[in-house]
Amino acid sequence: MAAVPTSSPVVLELARGRVRVRITADPLRVVVERDGRPGAPLSITPWARDGTVHDRFVRVTEGVVAHERLEPEDELVGLGALPRAAGAAGGTLALRAASGRRGTLRVGLPADDVVVVELTVDGRDPEDPNGTTTPEDPPLRIGARWATASGTRLAGLGARHHPSVDHAGRRIQLGADRRYLGPGCSPAMAAAGGVPQGDYAPVPFLQSSDGWAAWLDTAGNGTRFDLDAGAASASVRSASGPLRLVLHVHPGPVQRLLAFQRATGRPALLPDWGYGFWKSRDVHEHQDQVEEDVRGCRWHDIPLDAVVLDSPWETQYNTWRPNPHQLPDFGGMLRRLREDGVRTVVWVTPWVNVDAVGGQTPPDPASIRLHARSAETYAEGARTGAYVRPPATEAADHLAAVRDALAGEEDALEDLPVAGAPYLAQWWMGRGSPIDFTGPGEAWWRTQAETTLALGVQGIKADDGEGYYLPETVRFADGTTGATRAWRWGDDYRRSMRRALERVHPGQGVLFGRSGWTGQQATGMLWAGDQASDFWSLRVLLAATISAAHSGISNWSHDVGGYLGDAGVARCSPELLVRWAQLGCFTPLMQAHARLEQEPWTYDHRTLDLFRGAALLHEMLVPYVLAAARSASRSGVPIVRPLAWLDPGDDRLWGVPDAFGYGPSLLVAPIVDEGSDGRTVPLPEGRWVETWSGREVVARRGDPPVPVAAPLERTPVWVRSGAIVVSHPLEHVARGLGDVPAAERPYVATLWGRPDRGRAVALLPDGAAVRWRDGRWEPPDGRDVTTAER
Repeated sequence: MAAVPTSSPVVLELARGRVRVRITADPLRVVVERDGRPGAPLSITPWARDGTVHDRFVRVTEGVVAHERLEPEDELVGLGALPRAAGAAGGTLALRAASGRRGTLRVGLPADDVVVVELTVDGRDPEDPNGTTTPEDPPLRIGARWATASGTRLAGLGARHHPSVDHAGRRIQLGADRRYLGPGCSPAMAAAGGVPQGDYAPVPFLQSSDGWAAWLDTAGNGTRFDLDAGAASASVRSASGPLRLVLHVHPGPVQRLLAFQRATGRPALLPDWGYGFWKSRDVHEHQDQVEEDVRGCRWHDIPLDAVVLDSPWETQYNTWRPNPHQLPDFGGMLRRLREDGVRTVVWVTPWVNVDAVGGQTPPDPASIRLHARSAETYAEGARTGAYVRPPATEAADHLAAVRDALAGEEDALEDLPVAGAPYLAQWWMGRGSPIDFTGPGEAWWRTQAETTLALGVQGIKADDGEGYYLPETVRFADGTTGATRAWRWGDDYRRSMRRALERVHPGQGVLFGRSGWTGQQATGMLWAGDQASDFWSLRVLLAATISAAHSGISNWSHDVGGYLGDAGVARCSPELLVRWAQLGCFTPLMQAHARLEQEPWTYDHRTLDLFRGAALLHEMLVPYVLAAARSASRSGVPIVRPLAWLDPGDDRLWGVPDAFGYGPSLLVAPIVDEGSDGRTVPLPEGRWVETWSGREVVARRGDPPVPVAAPLERTPVWVRSGAIVVSHPLEHVARGLGDVPAAERPYVATLWGRPDRGRAVALLPDGAAVRWRDGRWEPPDGRDVTTAER
């Protein structure tokens, strides 16, 4: 197919709605203009670079140290436009690189205000119908770069654990962008950039204050956004497939996010208990400790909706079978908890072990013996073809390692053919094989989950699933490899668990996952992974909360008090536990979980009282949060809302890392500095009511930040004046949410301030409306709604 010659520098021109795209061949540029978009047109330069990868994975912290050695750019020029197929909504340009490589640049406008740029540089000659290749190998990395205006703010990219929510000036490799620099970091590690930690929930979606958003539609390791030197550059390793850059040029950040979610899924809507208060601990050594957690909450008047059985609770990783020595009356325990209004959530990861060396086991001898053997389901999974497979050249070695690990056991897989060898690797709870959810492994794994759920378990804590565990060379049943599917593995995993929950507990199960990427928001609740118990980590967690919201994540949680402890050896301080609980109060799901003893009743009376108050307020706000969650599932707007969304024209709000909108009407400014009894907050333009004083504050764009006192008993919270906030009365949630149907629950509707037009409306969780018109309340018929005005 010959390229179409052109005498004009513009070889392709496309238009749709208010967007116009021009493509030039030499220099190779894609120029995107939108009527009404601020700033200059986007002038996009495709590029390619050779190089080698030297990334290093630190298993003990699940951190990736990213490093590549890159050569100068392999300059790309256009050869001319290729003929369009009939009805094609775009065009294709044939390319040649300085190295002699060939490629294509495809540009399309699939929807209003959406531009797709797809780049392939792989040695194939698009003019040769026989697909003859040039001698050159594909480049290591292909990408696209465009200038950013001075002062442009850049946000999103998932749950970025970094002190800033404005990523301008940073270079970010997704899956490798997290370093701990808190007080537990040694000077030597600080000098090296900090302790690399698990970057659990990246999302390749970048928001800009300059009228555009960029999504890289890929799932490979090595995805990068380089945002320094006055430019934005988005790139992938060519082994992961073509660069597919989707640009959204809708007029506002919320519209751009909603367009992204139309393509990738809107946030999941969970049952009410998924937005309640959960209690967990690192290891329940025995069933008595599970019941002790419940009794502790009951005795100290802390509401409780679920208890989480974290690792370990099974006979081995990950059999889905309760350990009879650790949990001798598993079914009876589930039944008793459920009768008390408490659901049970169980922890799993998508690995099945041949050994648990380096993992956790309960301390009793019988449990230790169980974990010294391979999982009793491992061999069955291997025969089923349930595991990810190694490259063919390494299959014999992996099979030999598996047989060696199973030596002396009843089924040592002596007759398993080399072609069926599972991929065997070390992970942080031992050595095992990851589940392949693209083939028969999905049904095999899910069936085991459904058996456990049928016993009365109603939630799954789906740990792990991050793409950095999968080398490029591993193979999946559907023909894909780790190079193209690594970060989609977690999505496969979550969706399988979601199906299991829906089959056994339709509409009432909760998936609580850790891994992220494109589409995570559609499958359940995400928690922030492992945090140290110090104020530096709390501050960074708050920034991650806001970055996650910029990326479309709505159902969000974290371990109140931090999971890892202070420097790994001391538990959370009383002040930090209170401040963390105050952030947890205004998080969609509030969950207490830690390695060390951080039960609030093991602290002093004041700490216990303040923790209890935060948990009770969280429960009282469940109707408000659930209504926001229902709205998110329909519109896509997350429950947590960056301040920039409340006034996109106020440039300073794009960089605020420590305050956020919560649902449609609240603004929360947690305290995240040790010893602090006050702070300042830049309020978005509008009228706001201070919840602690009832005073109305009129904020105008450009006003200085508002100073606010915040003793330990107070979290600074404002309500948009004229808004109705719906809650439960305290006495209704004193023990938790229980099982009362939404139509029978009591509610309190509180009007804060006065509406501009003499009317206001708010929704109950099931969509019924509570209205206030000209001084009169109009609750829905037959509903128990108490009204109040502040």
